[in-house]
Amino acid sequence: MSWLLSIRSYFQPRVLLISALGVLSGLPLGLLIDPLRYWLSEIGIEKSTIGLLSLVMLSYSLKMFWAPLVDRLRIPFLFKIGQRKSWLILSQFLTFLCILIVGFLDPSKELNIFILFVLALSFFSATQDICVDAIRIELVDKKSIGEASAVYIIGYRLGAIFLSQVITFYIADSYGWDIAYFSIGIIFIISSLILIMVLPEPHRSEKPYLSILEKPGLWFKDSFILPLTDLVSRYKEHLLLLLFLTFTYRLSDMFLGPMAMPFYQEIGFSKIEVAQITNFYGMWMTILGGLFAGLTLHRYGLVRNMIAGAIFVPLANIPFIFLNILGKDINFLILTITIDNFSQGFISVVGITFLSNLVSKTYTATQYALLFGLVVIPPNVISSGSGFVVEAYGFQNFFILCALLGLPAIILSLMVWRKRSIFGFD
Repeated sequence: MSWLLSIRSYFQPRVLLISALGVLSGLPLGLLIDPLRYWLSEIGIEKSTIGLLSLVMLSYSLKMFWAPLVDRLRIPFLFKIGQRKSWLILSQFLTFLCILIVGFLDPSKELNIFILFVLALSFFSATQDICVDAIRIELVDKKSIGEASAVYIIGYRLGAIFLSQVITFYIADSYGWDIAYFSIGIIFIISSLILIMVLPEPHRSEKPYLSILEKPGLWFKDSFILPLTDLVSRYKEHLLLLLFLTFTYRLSDMFLGPMAMPFYQEIGFSKIEVAQITNFYGMWMTILGGLFAGLTLHRYGLVRNMIAGAIFVPLANIPFIFLNILGKDINFLILTITIDNFSQGFISVVGITFLSNLVSKTYTATQYALLFGLVVIPPNVISSGSGFVVEAYGFQNFFILCALLGLPAIILSLMVWRKRSIFGFD
C-alpha cells in the first residue's frame, strides 16, 4: 500500500467518528493525571501520597471484571438505542457528575472524600472506555484497525492533553481548580450528547442474550468463562509470551509517569510553562508519533513496529536524566518533550493495534478489557511506588531506573518476531 493510500484511509467517515470517541475517552482520564497531580503537589500533599494516587488508574486495568456486562447485559429502556450506545451514554453521564463533584471538593480539607470521588470518576470513565474500545474495533474492518488506532490516539490526546490539561491549567491559573473542572465537565457532557446522536450502533457477531435472573449460572459462563477459553484455545502456549510483551512494553514509561508533574514543579517550571510545553506542544508531538505509526504499520507490518517501539521507550527516558542535571532549561525541556511524546504516540498506536488484532469480535469488549487488564496491572502497581523511589534515591537515579526497565520489552518483541507466522502477524 502506498503512502498516499495510507493517508487517504484516515478520512473514512467511521474512522473520523473514532477520533471523536477518542476525545471523550481521553478527557476524564486526563483530569486524573497531570492536573490532579500538579494540584495536589501545589497544596503540599506528600509525593508518596501523589504516587499512591496513581493506583486510581487501576480501574482502567481492572475493567475486565465488569466488561462482560457491556457485552452481555442489557440496560432497561436504554438498550433500545443499541447495546454499545446505551452503555456509552450511561457511563458518560455518571462520569460527568463525578467531574463536577471532584472539582468542588477541597483536597486539603477533605482528602478522604476527594479520593473517594476520584476513584468513582476513574471507575465510570473506565466503563466508558470499555464501550469505546469495543466500538472502535467493531466499527471498522480489520484492515482499517491501524488507522482507527491512530486517530483514536489523536482524539484521545486532544481530550486528555488539550482539553483536560492545557485548557484546565489555563482556567485554574486564572479562576481556580473548581471552575476548571466544572468547565471541562460541561464540555464533556455536551460533546457526549452530540456524538451519541450521530454515532451508528456497530454491527457485530452477537450471540442471543441470556437473562441473568432466569439463568444466572449459564449467563455467567457465557459472559465470563467463554471469552477466556476462546483466547486460550486460539493462542495456546504462546499466550503467555504475548502477555509478557504487552505488560513490559510501556513499563519504563508508566513508572516515570506519576513523577513527571512533581519533577517539573520541583525543578521550577510554572503552570503556564507546563501547559504550553509538556501538554500543548507535547500533545502535537504525540499526534505526529501516532500518525507516523499508523503509516508505518501498513508499510512495514505490526511486528517490526513493535520492535521499534520497544527500543523507543527506554531511549525516550534518557533526556530526563540530562534535564535533571541542567535544571530549569526551557530549550532542553522542549527537546525532552519532543522525544518523549513522539515515542509515546508511536508506541500507543502500535500497542493498541496489537491488542485489537488479538480479540474476537464475538467477545470484543470482554476480551479487549481482559487483555488490557492482564498486561497493565503489573506496571500500574509498580508505578505506585515511584514516589518512594524518588524520595529515597532522588530524581537522577529514578530516571536511570526508568530507562533500564525498558530492556525486557526489546527481548520479548524479538521473540515474537521469530514466531510471527504462528500468530499470523505481518
